[in-house]
Amino acid sequence: EREKSGAREREPREPREKAPRKSKSWEVQGIEEEVVACGLMAIADRMDTREGYRGRGSYSNYRGRGGGRRGRGGNQNFGGRGGNSNYRGGSYRGRGRGGYHGGGGDRVQGIDKLAELHGHEDLVRVVTPVTEPSGRQVLYSAGQDCSVRVWDLSLPRNQQCTNCVTVGADVGSVLVASGWLFVGIPGRVKAWNMSDGRQVDLVGHQGQIHSIVPYTEQGMIFSGGEDRSILAWRFNQQTSAFEQVGAMHGHSGAILELQVVGNLLFSGSMDGTIRVWDLNSAQCIHTCQAHNMPVMGILVWENHLLSCSLDGTIKVWTWNAPNLDLTYTHTVIPNEQVGVLGMCGSLNAQQKPVLVSACNDNTIRFFELPSFDSLGVLKQRKDVRCVSSGPGAFFAGHSDGTVRAWKWV
Repeated sequence: EREKSGAREREPREPREKAPRKSKSWEVQGIEEEVVACGLMAIADRMDTREGYRGRGSYSNYRGRGGGRRGRGGNQNFGGRGGNSNYRGGSYRGRGRGGYHGGGGDRVQGIDKLAELHGHEDLVRVVTPVTEPSGRQVLYSAGQDCSVRVWDLSLPRNQQCTNCVTVGADVGSVLVASGWLFVGIPGRVKAWNMSDGRQVDLVGHQGQIHSIVPYTEQGMIFSGGEDRSILAWRFNQQTSAFEQVGAMHGHSGAILELQVVGNLLFSGSMDGTIRVWDLNSAQCIHTCQAHNMPVMGILVWENHLLSCSLDGTIKVWTWNAPNLDLTYTHTVIPNEQVGVLGMCGSLNAQQKPVLVSACNDNTIRFFELPSFDSLGVLKQRKDVRCVSSGPGAFFAGHSDGTVRAWKWV
């Protein structure tokens, strides 16, 4: 009943510790350049963070050198390849083809169900496909049952869950990068070294942590969450621990999504805004009132930023420094209030980009890019809480604890 009403029992608040001395440099040697995978979060029950917060409008500055190479950010490459560059004003208008509609069932042309995974005892907030150094493809899932599970879909059905880690608290976000597993829970990020099993805690947040992303240019990670703050962390080899090296504040609502592109950080919030941060100076250089309701997801594709919201729209933005310009607005279902809980990019069997969106009417909706033509609807028995994509496949986590996987054919 609490889940339906959006209410949730709050964790005891821990006293905020004094922030460590600010670093004079972004230079980090504890995390390698290559990122294995980055998890996306988009869940409806984060709505319980809407009340009780006011932005401070201040910034904790830290100077850095900022790499000149343009990074790709997380989950922007639609299953392994960047999209085409024909996003231009007026070219987004979808024709609303209905020929691929699921018809109330569980089939859409061009996809087949790959697996249905059972093991979680409560809603799944995160599904993250990971390519291990050996080349093995695995899937991480986590959620409200306080556990993180690892799945190998190449194994027989009753052996697909290869590991389960109990973290002792509600999981809000997961990142696997450079041999570390990062798990966001209320008040901290738990980190495990995946080679030797060493575990450290990154303490600094208050409340749930909704997003963790890597800053591969300088070997750092950023975390954002319920307390409206974005914290920067780096690994100290002398102490064998991650240290907080900076903080950014300005949002008036919980931070739900982060994406890094080059030396820019984009943040989406419960307050409906998208902020753009310069990582050389840790300053907010642009604020955009993007949606009328919380920004549930951000996706980067080449020179464009896509955002989705509970207001039922998906918007396409173009970064024309110093402004984030609106290029196109797509309403998922005109004249109906259907919110978008999350989205991911994928490449279908013909290697064409497809936007996969999770909606709060128990559906997964598919849109061709850049036209936004409808490619079909998967109607699900239970709420779809998150979606993510990997090579040739996409995944969904549900409110009943089920994780489902489909492949493009």
